[in-house]
Amino acid sequence: MQLFRALAACSLLVGAFAQQSLVQLIQGNPNLTEFESLLKAFPNLYNNLSSASEITIFAPGNAAFAQLNYTVLAPAFDSYNIDFQRELIRYHVAVGVHPSGSFSGGSFSFLPTLLTNQSTTNVTGGQVLSVVEQAGNNFVAVSGLGTRASITELDMTFNNGVLHIVDTFLIPPLDLTVSSPSFNLTSAPAAFIAAPSILTDYVNVAEDLTIFAPNNNALQSIASSFASMTVQDFTALVEYHIVPSNTTVYYSANLPNGAVAQNGSVYNTTTLTTLQGGNLTVTFVANSLFVNQARVIQQDLLLSNGVLHIIDSVLDPNATGVAANPQNPGPVQVIPGSSIPGNQLPFTTDLPTSTSILFSLVTPTPTMADNGSAETGAGSAATSTEAGPLSTSKGWGEKVEVGTGGTGIVLGALIWVLGFI
Repeated sequence: MQLFRALAACSLLVGAFAQQSLVQLIQGNPNLTEFESLLKAFPNLYNNLSSASEITIFAPGNAAFAQLNYTVLAPAFDSYNIDFQRELIRYHVAVGVHPSGSFSGGSFSFLPTLLTNQSTTNVTGGQVLSVVEQAGNNFVAVSGLGTRASITELDMTFNNGVLHIVDTFLIPPLDLTVSSPSFNLTSAPAAFIAAPSILTDYVNVAEDLTIFAPNNNALQSIASSFASMTVQDFTALVEYHIVPSNTTVYYSANLPNGAVAQNGSVYNTTTLTTLQGGNLTVTFVANSLFVNQARVIQQDLLLSNGVLHIIDSVLDPNATGVAANPQNPGPVQVIPGSSIPGNQLPFTTDLPTSTSILFSLVTPTPTMADNGSAETGAGSAATSTEAGPLSTSKGWGEKVEVGTGGTGIVLGALIWVLGFI
C-alpha cells in the first residue's frame, strides 16, 4: 500500500512538472538567467512563445552568453540592433515538439524554425536548423556558417513544448556569396559572380535552392578550359549546378540514403532537374553520395535560401551519361582542361574586395527604445513598442570594439542580408 502511494505521488509530481509553463521552466534553471534577461527585453515575443503550442526551444545557456563577445554576433548586441536580436531568438525556436529521441540514429534532422520573415530567409516553411546525435550520446545543433552547438541539457518539458540548452548561439544562415569563405569555398561563388549578373542575384535570393558547388581543387584543375567557353556555355555550366524548386530544399534527408522501404525497395537513386534544364542523377552507393560522377564531400551547408553541397569535380551538362564510380578514390573530371600557371584559383578576381558598405550597417546609433515590430503571435508581426534591447555592455562582458574585418564584416553582411537596418 505504501509503495502504491509512493508511486502515485511520483506520478503526480511528474505530471505537475510536465505542466510547468515556459516562464517557470526558465526561471527555475540557473543556467538560463542570461537567456531570461534577453527574452524579457522582448516581452511580446516572450508572451507569444509562452502561449504557442508545440514548439522546441534551443536556448543558449549562460556559457553561450559568456562567449558572445568572441562570435560574429557581438556587434549586433553592442550596436543595440533590436530587430536582429528578435529574429535571432526566433531562429532558436523550432516548430513542433522534438525530444532528443527524435534525433537518434546518426542522421541529420532538419527543423523549420520561427524565422520566416522573407527579408531574412527564403526557405518554404521557415529557415531550418539541423540536429544530429553523435557518438557517446552527444547531440549537436548546426546552423549558418557551419556553426556547431553542443546540446548540454536535454528534454526539459513545459506545457507547450520542450527546451534544450545549447553551449553557443545558433547563427541564421546567410547567402552563398557571404557563406562560402566559411566553407573554404572561393572559386565556385566567384564563378556565379563571373556569370551574368541576373544569375548572381538569382543564386543568392531565389527560393528553395539546392546548389552543388565544386570545391576549389575541382575548378582549379580544369581552369584552362574556361578561357575557350562562350558566355552561353559558361552560363549553362553554372546553371547545371543549381536545382531550383518552390517547395523542396534537397537536404541530405531528401536525397538517396540507402534506406529500405516497406515494399523492400532501396532508395539509392533519384533524378533532379537543374536550372539549365538538364537532369542530375543522384546516387547513394558504397556509403557515399554522388551527383553524376562527382562525389559529395561536404553536405548540408545551410544557406539563407536553401542548401549547399560541396562536390569534388565539375558537372558537365554535355556528359549526363557519366555514372558514379565508388571504386575511384579521387575526383573524376569529365571536362578536359588543366591548371593555370601558379595554381591560381579561377574566377577569384571577380570576388568583391570591399565590404565597407556592409560593415557600415553594423553600427547604428545606439538606442534603448525598441520602436520596431513586436510579434502578436508565433510567426507574425505587428507594429508596436517593445522593451529595449540588451547589449554586451549590460553584463555580458567587455564591450567589443568593432573593427574593419573578421566578425564585423560577417555580421555586417548578415544584417545586410536580413535587411533590418
